[in-house]
Amino acid sequence: SSSNNQEGGGGTPKWQPKAGSVSDAGKAYQARSDAPPAVGFGKGRGGGGESSNGSPQKLQFDAACHEAVEEVRSDAAKLDWVTLKYESRSMLQVDRKGEGGFAEFKKSLNEDACTWAFLRMYSGDQESRRAKFVLCQYNGSNLGGMAKSRAGVNKPDVEAMVGQHHLFFFAEGEDEMTEELVMEKITKSAGANYDLGSNAKGYASKAGDIKASAASNYKVKEKEGNAAPVSYCDTALPASTPCDLAGRPTVA
Repeated sequence: SSSNNQEGGGGTPKWQPKAGSVSDAGKAYQARSDAPPAVGFGKGRGGGGESSNGSPQKLQFDAACHEAVEEVRSDAAKLDWVTLKYESRSMLQVDRKGEGGFAEFKKSLNEDACTWAFLRMYSGDQESRRAKFVLCQYNGSNLGGMAKSRAGVNKPDVEAMVGQHHLFFFAEGEDEMTEELVMEKITKSAGANYDLGSNAKGYASKAGDIKASAASNYKVKEKEGNAAPVSYCDTALPASTPCDLAGRPTVA
């Protein structure tokens, strides 16, 4: 017989199922509500990261998220930070918000969760003060590895929702989430430091000291040069001697 089920000499069926095929019994098992989720990161019911068919699952945002971000961005509003938390594996909602600056924001962080935050901070000083918007991802010190991985793939969606920002700052644990580290990164990203002395604790301009130092350094460099001093003639020119260059009368 030439049937597909006949055995060869070694007793092994010549017929083999196609790669990736699932029997009717297997399909029925997968359809059961008590069946475990499919193997793979983020798959299954509410897995986040990927949908049940393996395609990337887009993160959703509560309407209040957009409103809070725009309020932080507005020059007319006093709100300077907002935090977002996971309502589910595929949905972010507003957690907390405030007007008390970085210190208040840091106190609101949850060590058992991943928190996304949008901050308004300032660089420079009172003579050149500029708002800087910072998107933060904070993984609490007690957050598990799988939750960290799920949150990591959500970064593009969060960035798209927030929109323009000057800096992305990532931290794990409160020791990494400090105002000094954030400001240091803001300064480096700007490429120049225009702070002449102001800070949150007071203001003492150093503009005069900087100008005096620059003038002093210039004079030192000028003495090191080999250019002769400029001399100006404040009298009548001496007698000149006529000469001829290619038939054109001139004086020298």
